Amino acid sequence: MTEAERSVKLKAGIACLMVMTAVATVFMTQSIFLEISTSFHIDISRARFAFSVTSLCYSTAFFFIGPLADRFNPPKIAITGLVALSVMIFCAASTTRFSLFITAMGLTGFSAALIPASMFPHMTSLAPKEKLGIYVGAIVASGTLGIVLGRVAMGILTAQFGWPFAFRVVSALLVTLATLGMLFLVEQSDSRPTSPKGIAELYLRSIKLVTSPRPLALLSTGFFLFFGFLGMVTFLTYRLVAPPFYFTSGDVGWVSLAGITALIAPFAGNLSQRTGPFKVSVPGLALCIIATQLMGWAQSIPVITLGLLLLFAGAYCCQPLIFLLIGQSVPRQSLGSASSLYILVCIGGGSLSSMVLGPIWTSYGWTGITLACSASLAMAITVLGMLARHTAGLDESQKEGIEQQVG
Repeated sequence: MTEAERSVKLKAGIACLMVMTAVATVFMTQSIFLEISTSFHIDISRARFAFSVTSLCYSTAFFFIGPLADRFNPPKIAITGLVALSVMIFCAASTTRFSLFITAMGLTGFSAALIPASMFPHMTSLAPKEKLGIYVGAIVASGTLGIVLGRVAMGILTAQFGWPFAFRVVSALLVTLATLGMLFLVEQSDSRPTSPKGIAELYLRSIKLVTSPRPLALLSTGFFLFFGFLGMVTFLTYRLVAPPFYFTSGDVGWVSLAGITALIAPFAGNLSQRTGPFKVSVPGLALCIIATQLMGWAQSIPVITLGLLLLFAGAYCCQPLIFLLIGQSVPRQSLGSASSLYILVCIGGGSLSSMVLGPIWTSYGWTGITLACSASLAMAITVLGMLARHTAGLDESQKEGIEQQVG
């Protein structure tokens, strides 16, 4: 291995670690709803807003941050986000009022978005062309692993030491990662702004991406996928802390470890380069629907855990491949905006599900959640299947024309 190859792998590893930790902060409240409600003396149904507000601010931030990633130095953007994130989490751990806690968590979500918004397009510029699928799969898997890490680690730490202490541990970890980024990404970074255009024009170009049929179909697929996927994951906590299970935050954390199957993402990205992305992503969505049925109707923890395992595996068979398809559907200089829009609709779908599904949980319980999430996943596979059929119907000259158009 040459020195240049070692340098690329080191930078990619640090980028993945930064994204994993940033995403973990968005999802770390999902396993501790009961403890939050007890600490602030609120009904447990209100505790879900600790996640809803965080993830909504996180997803919304991508619209504003995405074009900046096309214009400014991505590692510097990421390090700024890590420092701001550390401060916000420390403040959240120090407040005794739920309104201030929610405010701090909203700012936590916005700060966290700076890291993946800059590191996702940065990874595409770092990766060797022949290994692009593996590298993109790795950065996607790191984000997904962050979801698992946030739920598992926070649940276990909270059970042992309480959530304020756990939050302060995360704050210290973020400062350490910011230091690593300064040492290895900024000082050695060769990256430059990928677009010389003005900020206003970058935002306008970002909006135009949404009106293009192919990117719009892929963005819609991501929205429906994450509405169903994160809807099930979020309300699983309510399911497990209620009768007949009566789980603690630590128990919920251990069950969440089943999400480790998200590490399938790099392998899915590599496989798609040989078989084509649709041949992997469409079956992945079908697996999500099967997993939802297992989680929804089972009455035993082993079967529910198996369903969660398959749900993460199916979702992250799709996630890196949809990301790659979006990259193939837009000009290279718009990768930052396109990737940020995709993360926006994905996490935005998950945020919306935690809000919209609240009344469904109250009225219809876990059965209503299962049916609503299943319907959303069915919409995702319908949209992606139609796009796959349309793509298969194009002749070679049309495909070459699309490739030339996006550069």
